[in-house]
Amino acid sequence: MPPARLPSRIALPGPAIAFALSVSMALAGCGEQRGSAPGAGVAREPAASRPAEPSLHELTFPLTDANGHVRHLGEFRGQPFVASMIYTHCTSVCPRITADLQALDRALPPDVRDHTRFVLFSLDPARDTPAALTGFARDHHLDPARWTLLAAGADDMRTLAAVLDVRFRPDAGGEIAHSAVIVVVDGAGVIRHRQMGLTGDPAPLVAAVRAVE
Repeated sequence: MPPARLPSRIALPGPAIAFALSVSMALAGCGEQRGSAPGAGVAREPAASRPAEPSLHELTFPLTDANGHVRHLGEFRGQPFVASMIYTHCTSVCPRITADLQALDRALPPDVRDHTRFVLFSLDPARDTPAALTGFARDHHLDPARWTLLAAGADDMRTLAAVLDVRFRPDAGGEIAHSAVIVVVDGAGVIRHRQMGLTGDPAPLVAAVRAVE
């Protein structure tokens, strides 16, 4: 699968334009090749040189969960979480992202694990119906009490991808090349850590999760 690039122009609805533009484009890698590992680690800029991250709670568009319920990111206020973007028809990068997050979950100390939630946002809202999200969660043994799968509308999905710094490119065959970004979000909705996959070592993500607990 060829490297994916975020389109140079994406339609961001109204207030989301300034919000998305304020996000630091910290990732040098912009995609995953078929059969490759989910990223080789990303050196982040020093905190002082990056613009402040805005709160995800400022994104007010609706999302649909695996139960067909309408949800909003503001519902996570006060609740830190770990997030990534996947699509349920994916057979390469997305299962590895999910496995990375499950490895992170197993690596967390029990007291931290009990308070850590995981959120998977869809890159393919047209096909990621509630039934598809439910099937993905079931196939990957994701506990619905701690894992939330959400799909936004097409324009809102592009806004969310820009904010999370996920680069993606659909192809004519229905596959989506995309970067395997994992983020840690604090209770105020601010992204405190962003990296490409686990790179075989969960320690940086464990430390990031502990820091926002």
